[in-house]
Amino acid sequence: MHRLAKLSLTLLLAAALATPTLAAQKPEYFTEDELDLIRDAQELSARVPAYFKLAERRLVFLGIMERTPEQIEKERKEREKRAKEQRKSTDTRATANKAPVDDTAYLDTFTPPELLRGYIQALDEVTDNIDNAYENRLDVRDSLEDLAKFVRETLPLLEKFQPRNTGERAALEAAVERAKQVAADTKSALSIVPKTEKKRK
Repeated sequence: MHRLAKLSLTLLLAAALATPTLAAQKPEYFTEDELDLIRDAQELSARVPAYFKLAERRLVFLGIMERTPEQIEKERKEREKRAKEQRKSTDTRATANKAPVDDTAYLDTFTPPELLRGYIQALDEVTDNIDNAYENRLDVRDSLEDLAKFVRETLPLLEKFQPRNTGERAALEAAVERAKQVAADTKSALSIVPKTEKKRK
């Protein structure tokens, strides 16, 4: 349970995290390489987009979402940069055995319901990280705006997905419900958190 903050932002965001079905067992829907990617993104401004990327990969893999040409180009540049860094690395065995995180083929080890629950986990982690940053009196406005935009863009795509069995249907319903709750909580939070004065880079 989260510590209470003076404003009600913490309660608003915590509401999005309160799912009894997931709270009981807390399974992990990210791979170890993905968790490394998250650990490398220390700042909130880097961590939130990293979680969005993991959620998007799952939606792309499920056929719910298509990557934009800009995303494809950005990932190509990231792959080239990582390959260059790996060539410079002295520990070639460690890097050779590590699957590239941008290749979505590794998601084949997850079932469609697990991929949908990975989307939910990404939303949970983002709201949790924003909540923690807010409690530490850090600026969270940009991240809240990004979260609102992400849910606004992905929720209609989720709602169009056609589940093939009861497991997929249950996971889809949970994902849609969570996205709607996060959208509502984020909207309320944005009415409380002041707008950021500085321009984004």
